[in-house]
Amino acid sequence: MKAFLECISCIIRQTIEILRRIVRSEKKRQRILAAVIGKMAKVDIHKMSPPEATKYAHDEIQRITGIKDLYKEPKKQNNREALQLYPYLKRLVRKARDPLLMAVRLAIAGNIIDYGALAEFDIKHTVKDVLGKKFAVSDYKRFRRDLKKTKLLLYIGDNAGEIVFDRVLIEELIKKIEVVFVVKSKPVLNDVLMEDAKMVGLDKVVKVIKSGSDFAGTIPSKGTKEFKELYKSAEMVISKGQGNFETLDQEKKNIYFLLKMKCPSLGRVTGFKAGDIILKRSR
Repeated sequence: MKAFLECISCIIRQTIEILRRIVRSEKKRQRILAAVIGKMAKVDIHKMSPPEATKYAHDEIQRITGIKDLYKEPKKQNNREALQLYPYLKRLVRKARDPLLMAVRLAIAGNIIDYGALAEFDIKHTVKDVLGKKFAVSDYKRFRRDLKKTKLLLYIGDNAGEIVFDRVLIEELIKKIEVVFVVKSKPVLNDVLMEDAKMVGLDKVVKVIKSGSDFAGTIPSKGTKEFKELYKSAEMVISKGQGNFETLDQEKKNIYFLLKMKCPSLGRVTGFKAGDIILKRSR
């Protein structure tokens, strides 16, 4: 999926949010913001996906500030807050009429924890909101059928904090199939890294690998050798979040996209609205 012109305004908003958090001097913030705007002015975003376009801005911020992980502390905080909810999430699944469906809904609820799309969020409020909502599209019946034919499922994660909600779904899935969880190779936004998987104990539940990606999406052809081999051999893939949706939507693979839609501009090509909860199989 190619980026929209509106992506630039979102990238600038992200940049300002980052700078307010990591740079004290207003003058330095302005200088870095000007550098980012100058960089984006030279980029033809229509030739790349939104996550690839965003990478140009983040690379510029990292280059000037010398800070490699721009969301290190917020990610730790997200993980801690989500871990506090873990017993509550497990209870919801245990008491549900359809535990797998409940776990899927919770995994989507966790997708709200995204500094790239939203400046503020309330985790517990969002859980209740998502549980009370109807899916904008639901391929759940096909999802269940495909699981019965699957031996290996590749689960491509999205954000820190959200990974706790992913763990709840994964603990349902591994009752019958093998699951491998995928994290980013380098810091980008609040996307999940190996250290986040270890912090929430997911590495004790399933195998965790790095994708090779250093931007907020996944392009299989650019992945590590291990990722490409597992992607090819897995009968089924779960893709979490909007960034992965934007980069995997054209893949000829049995992929299920789990996300809460956050970008109004995507409605032009998807028909979804901001706030929609989605369980959608690839074409």
